[in-house]
Amino acid sequence: MNTGFPSIGGSHAGIGGENSFWPSFTDIMMVITMIFLMATSILVVRNWQLVAELRESIAAERIASQMFESTSQENATLEERLANAEQSNSILRLRLLKKEEEFKLAQTAIREQELSIASLELQNTDLQSSLQQTRSRLDSANLEIDAASAEAEELSRQIARLRQQLTQQLQENEQSKTELSTAREQIESLTQSGKKQQQDIIQLTQEKSLLNQEIESYNQQLLTLKGDYETVKSKYEELIKPARSAKGKYIAEVYYVKGQAGNVIRYRQPGDKEFSTLNLAEVEQRLTQLKNEHGKNLYVKIIIPEDSGLTYNEAWEFMRGLLVKYDYYYQ
Repeated sequence: MNTGFPSIGGSHAGIGGENSFWPSFTDIMMVITMIFLMATSILVVRNWQLVAELRESIAAERIASQMFESTSQENATLEERLANAEQSNSILRLRLLKKEEEFKLAQTAIREQELSIASLELQNTDLQSSLQQTRSRLDSANLEIDAASAEAEELSRQIARLRQQLTQQLQENEQSKTELSTAREQIESLTQSGKKQQQDIIQLTQEKSLLNQEIESYNQQLLTLKGDYETVKSKYEELIKPARSAKGKYIAEVYYVKGQAGNVIRYRQPGDKEFSTLNLAEVEQRLTQLKNEHGKNLYVKIIIPEDSGLTYNEAWEFMRGLLVKYDYYYQ
């Protein structure tokens, strides 16, 4: 029966002219070729899948790298903003501390001026009362002078009458002369008393004028102090925005407070996990080394907390001493 396909063994004659049971070389090569083609197809499909997976892996890696770079930039920007905010906060605390000290000094001066003014007003009141009393005494003296003048006129009339009776009444004349002398002494005494009281009135008036001048001077000094305070306040309000920036700089942090055992200085630079407690000489030694390494890229961040216990002068001298020596902005 012929099916149209050649048999695997073919119709080749074997040794001795009989049909051979073993396949021919052509059949073997055909089978090997088919196996090779199938294996090649499988490998091509597998390689295509591996290439697709590799492309997806590269795309995912690229996306992850972009996300990492974006996250790193955001973190760096946040660190710079945090550094600038902390530095601005420290400077604002310093300025607030100085403004509070100046305000306290101004308040103390104002209280002293108010006490002086109150004392001067009390003295002025006493002087006015004394002046009123002196005027009352002067009015009484004037009345006495008028009465004495009337008495003198009466005595003059009596003297005239006594002169007419001079030849007749020598004894009465001598007595009248004595009375006249006494009256003149009284008149002179009253006149001197009136002059003295007038001088006292003039002196009191001058003292009142001097006191008024002193009050005006104290008021002028008070207005001057208030004006100086407003000037200082306006100047410090203009300096609120700092000119320094930590962007792209090598940041060294110095934390400064006053403890019960004395001043405490903590130091940290990039690469340090925590702050280290050092003395001022060690801090300056490290900052000198960083300045030699980084030059104009060294940013010194001074941290002075709100409850540092430092006065404005202590905090400002410490901050300015380090910034002028090592910070890029002051170089």
